[in-house]
Amino acid sequence: MSRKTISVEKVKSRANNLLSNPDIIMEEKLGIITMIECVLHETDNYRGFMYLNLDDDGSAPKLGTDGWVSRKYF
Repeated sequence: MSRKTISVEKVKSRANNLLSNPDIIMEEKLGIITMIECVLHETDNYRGFMYLNLDDDGSAPKLGTDGWVSRKYF
């Protein structure tokens, strides 16, 4: 059996595209977040993330909201 690999950058880019898509439901985004954070940490590529939309007062979105799962990883 041959071993196949994919670049971490490609996986991260795909995750970022999905996380910014308003048509993807929160539960799916939570799964994407779990997976991409695992990949990034396991490969020493975790460089943080940013929320795509802050709350009206400039604070981070609350856990359990659509804003909390709409993010971009660096």
